[in-house]
Amino acid sequence: MENSPVKDQVMDQISSQVLGSPVRVGVIVCDCGSKISAVIDTQILCQHARSLPEVAYVSHESYPCSEDGRGRLRQVIVEQDLDRILIAGCSPRLVRSMFRATGQSLNLARSFVNMANIREQCAYVHANEPRVANKKAAGLVEMGVARLARISAEQPRLERVVRSALLIGSDLRGLTVALSLADNGIPLTLAEHASGFGAATPDDLRKHTRQRTIDMGQLALAHPQIEVLFNAQVVEVTGHPGDYIVHVQGGGEIAQLNVGAIIVANAAQPKGLGNGQWFDRGRVKTQAEFEAELDEAFIEKRTLDFSDIVMVFCAEESQRKICTRVCCNIGIRQAIQAKELNPDANITILFRELYLGGLGGSYEEEFSQARELGVTFFRYRSEFPPVIGDQSVDIHDTLTGEPIHIPFDRVVLTMPLIPQDNAPKLAALLGLPLDDDGFLAEARMRLRPGRYAEPGIYALGSAQQPADTDESLFQAYLTSSRVIRFLNQDAIKIETPAAQIDADLCTGCGNCPHVCPMDAIKLERTDGILSLTEIDNVRCFGCGNCVVVCPVKAISLPGWDSVEIPVQIQAALQSSTFKGLGSKIIVLACEWSAYGAADLAGARNYHYPADVRIIRTNCSARFDPHHILWAFLNGADGLFLGACPAGECHYGSGNLYAQERMETLRNALAINGIDPGRLRLDFLSVDDGRKFAQLMNEFEGELGEIVHSSSDQAIRHYP
Repeated sequence: MENSPVKDQVMDQISSQVLGSPVRVGVIVCDCGSKISAVIDTQILCQHARSLPEVAYVSHESYPCSEDGRGRLRQVIVEQDLDRILIAGCSPRLVRSMFRATGQSLNLARSFVNMANIREQCAYVHANEPRVANKKAAGLVEMGVARLARISAEQPRLERVVRSALLIGSDLRGLTVALSLADNGIPLTLAEHASGFGAATPDDLRKHTRQRTIDMGQLALAHPQIEVLFNAQVVEVTGHPGDYIVHVQGGGEIAQLNVGAIIVANAAQPKGLGNGQWFDRGRVKTQAEFEAELDEAFIEKRTLDFSDIVMVFCAEESQRKICTRVCCNIGIRQAIQAKELNPDANITILFRELYLGGLGGSYEEEFSQARELGVTFFRYRSEFPPVIGDQSVDIHDTLTGEPIHIPFDRVVLTMPLIPQDNAPKLAALLGLPLDDDGFLAEARMRLRPGRYAEPGIYALGSAQQPADTDESLFQAYLTSSRVIRFLNQDAIKIETPAAQIDADLCTGCGNCPHVCPMDAIKLERTDGILSLTEIDNVRCFGCGNCVVVCPVKAISLPGWDSVEIPVQIQAALQSSTFKGLGSKIIVLACEWSAYGAADLAGARNYHYPADVRIIRTNCSARFDPHHILWAFLNGADGLFLGACPAGECHYGSGNLYAQERMETLRNALAINGIDPGRLRLDFLSVDDGRKFAQLMNEFEGELGEIVHSSSDQAIRHYP
C-alpha cells in the first residue's frame, strides 16, 4: 500500500485540506419549497448569517439538494474560494452524505461540509411560533458556523487487504466455503484440530452428510489453492481487518500466516449422558448413539433387536429453556427409520414442543409420514417431565391427570448440541462474543455503523448455532459471498475519523485500552521504560470513549474532539437568539438514538420548548463531564443527555460508560452545592419522537423549580 495509487490520491486530497486562517465559510439556506420558508423568514436568516465573522458567502435555495442546486453549490465553492459549507435545511441524517459527496468532488474534506437542522428542529416543531422558530434557526446557524470554523479535516484511512483466508474447522459447511473461495482464486489455509476430515458429527446426524464431508475433504486436499493443516490449533491472532497475522500450532511447529479474513466453521458436538446416570445404559441411549445403532442395522440388513422404543424430546433440562432446533427433526427421522427396519415396532415420541423448522418444509412431511406409519406422539408438560423406570417410562397425562406407564426396550434421549471445547479460546483470540449457550456469535452488524470497516471474521454453521445440513449449506454459500466480496477490495477505505494520539502529551497511563470496545488501543514500550499508546486505525471505529478517559487529553477524535463540541455549546449559550426564550437547555444527543428521536419529534409536530439546543454526537461514550461543566460555566440551566437503550449501543457499551460517568458527575455536583437535577440522562430509541418531546417538556418544568435556587447562582453566572 506504500505506493498504491489509491492511497496517493487520498493523501493528495488530505494535503489540500491544511487549515487556512481565516476560514471561508459558505452558508446555504434552504427554503425546502415552502416547508421551511413558510415558517422561517429565510431572507432575514441569510442577513443574520452574513453578520457572522467567519462567513464569506450566503445564499438561499429552494432545493439545494436537487441536481441543479448541487451544481450551483459546486460553482459557488470554486468562485468564492470557500473551504467550509453549512447547509441550513433538513436533518443531516437525510442528505448530508449527498452534500459531502458534492464537496468531495472538489477535494473538500467530508467534515468541512455540514448541516444545521432548521426544518425538523425549528420550522416543524415551532410551526405556530414563527418568531421563536426564526430565533432558534439563527442560533443553530451560529452553532454550525462555530463548529465548521474550528473543525479539523476527517482524514480517510486506507489499508491493504491480504487476498487470502484462514478456515478453522472442516465440517461440511466449512469445506463448502473453502472450495468456493479456492475456486475463485483465493488462497486458503484450513486448520483442522483432528487428524482427518469427517471427525465432526453433522448437527442432524445424517450419514450421507458425513460421507459428503469426507468426499469434499479429498477435493480440498487436492486443490492447489488450499493448504490443509491437521492437528492444528490457533494460538495467537494479531493485526487488523484485512491484514491478520495468525500463529497456528501443529506437529510441534508453529506456522505464521498472513491472511485477510478468518472463517470459523467448528461443528457442534452432542452432549453425552456421562457415567453418573442410574439407569441401564445398555437400554438408554442418546440420539447420537441410537443413530449408530440404526446405521449398523442398515449396513448389516437386519431388523432391530428391540420393538418398544420411547423417544424423549427435550430430555436435558437446558432444552426446556432454549431450543437447539434440530433435535425434533432428528428424532422423527430416526422413528421413521426404525419403522422401516421393524414395521411392528411400537414407537412413542414424548415431546414438550415440536420444532419442525427447515428449508422447504421437508420436516413437516416427515412428521406426517411418521404418523401414518403409526408413531405415537404424546405431549408432556414441562413441570411433569418423563421419568425413566426399570421397565417403563412414566408420564403424566395432561388430559386425565392420571399417570401412564409406557414399557420400553430402548429409550432414546435427545441431548443438546454444545460448542466445541475450544470455543471460549477462539472467542478470546478473535474478539467474538459468546452467546448464553457458549456458541460463537458474530458482532451485531445491524447495529454497528456501516461506515466503519467490516472485521473480516466470520462464524457460520454450528460454530454459531446448531443447524441442519440444508440450512448450514445455505449459510456457507452466503458466507462465501461475503468473504469473497471483502477480500476482493483493492483496499479498506474508511472515511470517518479514528482517534489520534499526541505522543508528546501521552503519559502511558493505560486508561484508554481498557475502555476500547474494538481492542484497537495498545500500550507499546518506546525506550524500555515508558509505555505510550498506539491506535490501530482500522480497528478504531471512532466511539470517542478513549478521548473522555484520557486524563491529559492526549487523544483527539477529528469531528468530535474537545474543541468542536465546546465551541458549539459556547455559541449556543452566548448567542443573542437564546435570550427571552426561557431556561437554557443544552441537549447532547447520540446520533443513532436521541438525535433521530428529535428529528421524528419535529417531523410529527410534537411540540417541545424553544429553549432547547441540540448538539449531535457520534455516541454517548463521547459525553464528556468536562463539556458538561463547560456548559454550566457558560450559563446553561440544564444539560440533557440522550443515549441508546441498554443493549442497543452501536459501539458496544458506550451508553453504559455514559451512565456511570453521569452518576459520578451528579454526585460531584451535589457535593459542590449544584442541584444534580440540572443534569439528566435518558435512553431513547430512534423512533421515540413522542418520548423525546415529553422528556423535553418535563425537563423544562423541573428546571423552572431549580435554576432560581441560590445554591448554584455562582456557576450559572460565571463570567
